[in-house]
Amino acid sequence: MEKRTVKLTLVAILCFGLGILATWAGCTIWDKHSHKITWDYPITKINGETPPGKLQPLVNTETMLDTTQSDGMRLVVMKGTRVAGTRVAIHVHQYGGHTCVLEGTITDFVEGKPNGVYPAGTCYYMPANTPMSAANLGTEDALLIDTFVLPFDVPTITIMEPGYDTE
Repeated sequence: MEKRTVKLTLVAILCFGLGILATWAGCTIWDKHSHKITWDYPITKINGETPPGKLQPLVNTETMLDTTQSDGMRLVVMKGTRVAGTRVAIHVHQYGGHTCVLEGTITDFVEGKPNGVYPAGTCYYMPANTPMSAANLGTEDALLIDTFVLPFDVPTITIMEPGYDTE
């Protein structure tokens, strides 16, 4: 796919301090200060570098919980295995989320932040609307639990990097 620049202007619609997110051409970026969406497509870098690891979805995935909270928001808890040497494509979570590492070690790549290394028994926050990827750079598979709280009409993840087979 040819490289192109996507520049859109989004009028901010605020409801209880939350803005809306626009999606176009496979890119989903929200700048809460300028209310503009700007990104080069395809998205293949975080902090100027392509994260290491082979692009591959989690394996042995299981939805442990998918329910409605008392506030009407959806609570989703999923478990899966990140195979050694693999990573998720660059993506965003519109409402953020949390990952807990049960086995193995995960390296988290987040735009604008230093890389984080999370061994078994630790958890990390996935900030909303921020390009990120997570890789298992070790030799042992990593078992993860992801938790999301979001409206029912919002996907848990939006993939931004081409070449990622979600099957």
